[in-house]
Amino acid sequence: MRPLSLIVLIGVAGFVSGCAEVGLQRIPAGTPAAQVMAAAGPPSEQRTLANGVKAWYYESGPLGRTTYRTLFDASDRLIGVEQVLSESHFRTVVANRSSRDDVLDLFGRPGLIARFPNLGEEVWTYRYRDDTVEMVADDHFDIASGTLRYCTLYPDPAYASQGRE
Repeated sequence: MRPLSLIVLIGVAGFVSGCAEVGLQRIPAGTPAAQVMAAAGPPSEQRTLANGVKAWYYESGPLGRTTYRTLFDASDRLIGVEQVLSESHFRTVVANRSSRDDVLDLFGRPGLIARFPNLGEEVWTYRYRDDTVEMVADDHFDIASGTLRYCTLYPDPAYASQGRE
């Protein structure tokens, strides 16, 4: 494939992905799951939450900045759609109480998982945008128990100013 063709293909894929996300926000509550699937395509992940609600996750890529979580009731009707990668959502996870499953239920899969055996820690990384600032959230889990030790939120170093003029 020629380089220009590849660039166009990647651009079209990104546009279509973005359209699916924007389209999700316009789908009214009560819409059957089959219609949501027809409008937005297959989700990147599906989970059943502790309360029996079904959650579908539409992620914008392994290190993307958005994850739309759609929730469905027992009759497979849409309850709502929410962009969950945000500071307010990251602040809802609780150190020494939230588990890996709690975090997966809220955010879906992380973009990156790093293990630090000497520390007994596993770190899940999510990227998000806080208004106009590119941010990173790192959830630090105890490897043995799977319990969240703490969460750090900080500006994404990939976008930080290098101090150059």
